[in-house]
Amino acid sequence: MKTRMSRGNIDMDEIRTYLRKGQRTKYLVLTVLCAVSAVYGAWQYWFRIPERDRTYVEYMTAVEQVAALEETSRKKQEIGIKLSEEEVAAYNAAEQILSQYADDKPQRPSKYDGLISLVVWFIGGASGIPFLVWPIWKYRNGGWILDQDGSIRTPKGDTIPGDQITGIDMSTWRGLINPQASNKSTWQAKLELKDKRTLVLDDYPWDGMSRIIGHFAHHFHPSTWDENGEPIEEGITRASEALTSKETANGTSGQAEQEAEDSA
Repeated sequence: MKTRMSRGNIDMDEIRTYLRKGQRTKYLVLTVLCAVSAVYGAWQYWFRIPERDRTYVEYMTAVEQVAALEETSRKKQEIGIKLSEEEVAAYNAAEQILSQYADDKPQRPSKYDGLISLVVWFIGGASGIPFLVWPIWKYRNGGWILDQDGSIRTPKGDTIPGDQITGIDMSTWRGLINPQASNKSTWQAKLELKDKRTLVLDDYPWDGMSRIIGHFAHHFHPSTWDENGEPIEEGITRASEALTSKETANGTSGQAEQEAEDSA
């Protein structure tokens, strides 16, 4: 989103950044996974594990009943007595239960099964949902915002007045000035403030950040970056040479200091 405005003789835009589609998709996918985890944990803890426990108790009761009735039948046969009708019915009922689990005997749930289902799957999944939904909701109206008065608002809500911004470090941006910059840093530029702090402007998660970076790049380095934030070849070459010279000088100075320490 941009709003055209004028500040002195310079035309400026209000620029808002939004979470990139890939970032939003990642949050949404993780939210779904957390919800699935919570539902699975709830099902396991409140339904499946109690059901498994009941099945195990039923099975073991049938096993004990069959064993007891067989022993009773053996003793009665020794004295010429048969099982009563009630005992035969109980025996048959127990045998029927055992036949249901002939190929898959029930196992009692581990004492840790319920704890894992409750803490890891249910609580872990449910507790992650607010943290994943919150960024999408919070930044729905923009993350970084370059206001019409030249100030910049951060995603945390801090506002940096335009007169507190003294420069921008573009040495790693797109790897143009410093080809040796890390892949992560090529998405970033550092806004320099009057109090010596820096703000990292990261284009990777924010759609529209390149326009904010381009605005400050042209404002502070007009011979290196044009009004659209695109590189000017001659300026990039000079900036790259200056960076190389600075690094060489720093390396020479550091080596001299080390040699002085060694000799001392």
